[in-house]
Amino acid sequence: MWSCIMSKERMYSSYTDADTKELLNKLSPNSSVCDYQQSMIELGEKLGQSILGSVTGRETLLISTAEDADFLQAGVRKTLISHHISVKTAVFWNNHYQLGGGQGSVAPIVHRFIEPELSNIDNIIIVKSVISGSCVVKTNLIALLDKLKQAKDIFVLAPVVYIKAQESLSSDFPSEIANKFKFVYFACDSERDKSGEVIPGIGGQVYERLGLSSQPVSVAYIPKIVQQLALSMS
Repeated sequence: MWSCIMSKERMYSSYTDADTKELLNKLSPNSSVCDYQQSMIELGEKLGQSILGSVTGRETLLISTAEDADFLQAGVRKTLISHHISVKTAVFWNNHYQLGGGQGSVAPIVHRFIEPELSNIDNIIIVKSVISGSCVVKTNLIALLDKLKQAKDIFVLAPVVYIKAQESLSSDFPSEIANKFKFVYFACDSERDKSGEVIPGIGGQVYERLGLSSQPVSVAYIPKIVQQLALSMS
């Protein structure tokens, strides 16, 4: 699930059709917040469609960060549920920041929402708007380590990835877990700026592009899906 088709400016996977490329092009600094949000939702739907034939078994755990929950994750969720796949949801609020001296970044979890009753999880899907390194994805997967051991497959979904992301993430886990990873993406970029942001990536920092002033943990942002699920559990 990690084959690329070369283009002039970036690489595309075999999952990427003309409509998907158009959606990726809308992830630009010039797009309105509304258009950007809608593009992320539709890209999530397409990512979900890309794995439908591979998601089997009982229940699926769908994981995202808070900023992706109502957009990219919502699109994946919509596709899965429309095909009668039972989905549980986990959302993490990470405080992601760079360490000094070129030591990379960390993303400690400040808050989390995890639906209960996860004993029947056969698949894990973690979605992220862009994967530059392994930091956030690794942190959030480790928080569910017992479920990683239980799952048959772990799908890592993103519209855009950095070219070394797969290698970086896989090397952070023992082989019995890393061998379960199935990476699905649409565009693969080979450049990053000094802060680690992928170029052209997704057109800037996802928080601002989605209409958030900063990281969700800093602005007390609660995704609508979390509010809905929490209400249904009360």
